[in-house]
Amino acid sequence: MGSDINVLWDILKIVLPALIVFLTAYFLFRDMLENAQKEREFEFRIKSSGQVTPVRLQAYERLALVLERISPQSLLMRISPHELNTSEYHQQLLSQIRQEFEHNLSQQIYVSAILWETIRAARENLIGIINQSAEEVGGDAPALSLSKKIIENYIEDENESIVIAMNELKKEIGKLF
Repeated sequence: MGSDINVLWDILKIVLPALIVFLTAYFLFRDMLENAQKEREFEFRIKSSGQVTPVRLQAYERLALVLERISPQSLLMRISPHELNTSEYHQQLLSQIRQEFEHNLSQQIYVSAILWETIRAARENLIGIINQSAEEVGGDAPALSLSKKIIENYIEDENESIVIAMNELKKEIGKLF
């Protein structure tokens, strides 16, 4: 029995240091591999941010342009109301807003969901103002009266969703730089 304990003790003297060396090496290699992986990911992010940042800036620029182009002041100046009735002018305004928005739908992948929803809400609010104004003026009235009514209703609307969306866009750009 005494020899069995000596044998067990001899085995422990060999196995225990080997186990300690193995565990130390395992944890060191694991940490080293994790650090190397993190370093590769960081280098990839740095490299890709150099390519993505200009595209994101371009997306912000395009969305700012969309907001500016669909603002009532700009929209009404671009689409002349001459020789049109309210109904025709109403359709042209809505068509122009939809075209501007659809042309820039892909920009949503470069901006936050909150900003995109704010821009969509601004568009929907403006469409609502235009529709309300068209109802108030009537379909056979001259287009100039619709134009005036849209400006009146937009000014009365305290929401000014296009201004809010533009401010949100500027705030998001400010976070990047």
